[in-house]
Amino acid sequence: MEQQPPVYQGHYSEQLDMLDLLDLGDRPRRMAQPTLHNAASKFLLEVYNEINEEQEPLEVLHQRHKRSLDDDILISKKDRQEIASCNSILTFCSRSLPSSNEQHLLISFNTNNVPADLSLVQARLRVYKQAAQLPGQQNITLSVYRRVHSHLSAASGELNEPVYRILQSLNTTSSYRGWLEFNLTQTLRAWLLLNKSLPQARHELRISLGDAQWSVHSMGLLPLQAKLEPYIVGYFDGPELLVKVQKLRFKRDLHKRKATLPNGLPLGASDHHKPSHSCERLNFTVDFKELQMHNWVIAPKKFDAYFCGGGCNFPLGTKMNATNHAIVQTLMHLKQPHLPKPCCVPTLLGSITILRYLNEDIIDLTKYKKTVAKECGCH
Repeated sequence: MEQQPPVYQGHYSEQLDMLDLLDLGDRPRRMAQPTLHNAASKFLLEVYNEINEEQEPLEVLHQRHKRSLDDDILISKKDRQEIASCNSILTFCSRSLPSSNEQHLLISFNTNNVPADLSLVQARLRVYKQAAQLPGQQNITLSVYRRVHSHLSAASGELNEPVYRILQSLNTTSSYRGWLEFNLTQTLRAWLLLNKSLPQARHELRISLGDAQWSVHSMGLLPLQAKLEPYIVGYFDGPELLVKVQKLRFKRDLHKRKATLPNGLPLGASDHHKPSHSCERLNFTVDFKELQMHNWVIAPKKFDAYFCGGGCNFPLGTKMNATNHAIVQTLMHLKQPHLPKPCCVPTLLGSITILRYLNEDIIDLTKYKKTVAKECGCH
């Protein structure tokens, strides 16, 4: 059995530092979680599971992939390319709006609460189409329009009819069943900029049929199941953790260090960390439930933020994973004590992925590369 690393009982303030570093703090304490049964949520759950599938048993993976096929929540080859290159993925679920025209499907999106330090790379609107129950196969054209904000009429002082600007059109058939994708990169980027001046605005799209003889209902564009509602997936790049560390120094108020632990004890009431005699990996666990953040962090419920601790003293044993340079540096230190000893540092780093709510309509998946110490050694 593999020997477990020594446990470090981290302080509450240190856990908060970790959460600030990962941009997980300062969220409202929700009483109830938004649904995870719509298409936007299930897509990101599939992405999260794929990223973490190396740690899952084979039979669990088979069951999950079979279920995703049945639910039509598929990750395309294009998605996988973006997933591999971006560090943050956001999904925006849609809300349906009433329409007086049967050839139109009106939907709106909430784009608030997106972190300002994220840079949009690619965005796509995904619309599910069911096979139409019509005789024969009909060629149809679907077009997506962005609503341009209405203006007041100079004569009446009332709002004019909303104006829609076409974004993209796709050709398909009445018998097609599956997801249709529209490029929405420039539109989502414009919406995110607009949030600064209109922070509570909902943004509207119109999906229209090119042939007036068919309705969106008859062409299968209004799914009976909420899990197939249209949604936007956005791929973002964010700053490296080093940049976040620099910002954290200015953001954190030193007086907040005087907060109390969840059990009511003052900071420092728990045992202080006593470094081990030799370099090794130590456990430090961040538990979102303990921090009362489990209502907006979907997965994982907690994670181990390992770190390396202990001395690199002569003689350096094999368990210390010492480099030849560290051995030479140790000998130099013995002869000339003013020279520094080698340091206990990570020699192998892993990643963590965190899935969370930004608000009731947006879910965020962020990958943090090289943040987990898998192995430690003297360097």
